[in-house]
Amino acid sequence: MNWNDLKYFLALYREGSLNGAAAKLKVNSTTVARRIQQLELDLGCRLFHRQNGRYILSDDSTEVLQVATELERQFSMLDQRLGGRDQALSGSLRVTSVSTFINGYLLSRIGGFQRRYPNIQLELIADASQLSLTRREADIAIRMGRPESGNLVISKLIDIAYAVYDKPGAGDDRPLKDRQWVCLDEQYADLAEARWVAKHFKNVSTVLRTNIGLGSVEAVRQGVGIAYLPCFLANSYGLTQLSQPQALRELWLLQHPQLTQMARSRAFIEWLGSQLAADRELFAAG
Repeated sequence: MNWNDLKYFLALYREGSLNGAAAKLKVNSTTVARRIQQLELDLGCRLFHRQNGRYILSDDSTEVLQVATELERQFSMLDQRLGGRDQALSGSLRVTSVSTFINGYLLSRIGGFQRRYPNIQLELIADASQLSLTRREADIAIRMGRPESGNLVISKLIDIAYAVYDKPGAGDDRPLKDRQWVCLDEQYADLAEARWVAKHFKNVSTVLRTNIGLGSVEAVRQGVGIAYLPCFLANSYGLTQLSQPQALRELWLLQHPQLTQMARSRAFIEWLGSQLAADRELFAAG
């Protein structure tokens, strides 16, 4: 058996489709199908069956899943131990966060980091699905909320204040409850900002719903309605603040314990900390 085929098995199990697994592994779906077929031939059993268009584990593949998961964990631990000793200010560094922070803050400032460390190839992954640090899908994660579980090294970066905003130069004196609002999609009703709006402006007229903060900012900037937004994002776009800012969420940095001594990680974390300190007022108020 080719042990490398197990990563195709795990990807298909986790994604549920050939296209999803192919995108995860950055290959084409034909390659995934061929490697799964070869693995089934090597093992002498059927690993998946199709159900409602998705690939579901067969009864014979439960033990294969256990072995593959454990091997993945062992290889990941070895990789992290070796990678954690890397003291060179060069090589690649994968940083993941939500698009609101990467696209709304980090990208416009990352040039300073690249000029200081030209040999570090930074990869910024804007992904709300929370990539796994354990499986080395990312080296550093920046989250708008403290993680509740996981064997990770975490540190708080900064408080994030929110306020109600209108378009630049707005002069509408109507009460906020009588205005048209831009709100997050209902699938994000559990987020702190969505709960705040539901509590304080429960029956307002919602003219538009979006799935990301950047969409809300652009809608407000175009005069579609008002919205409850993170101050660092709204202030960067010159929006008009209509309410007192309130610390609502927090920005946290996450690392795997075995990668904390990697020089390029430390360089990025130190740079990010100094950048956030310089922009503290941007996060706190208008």
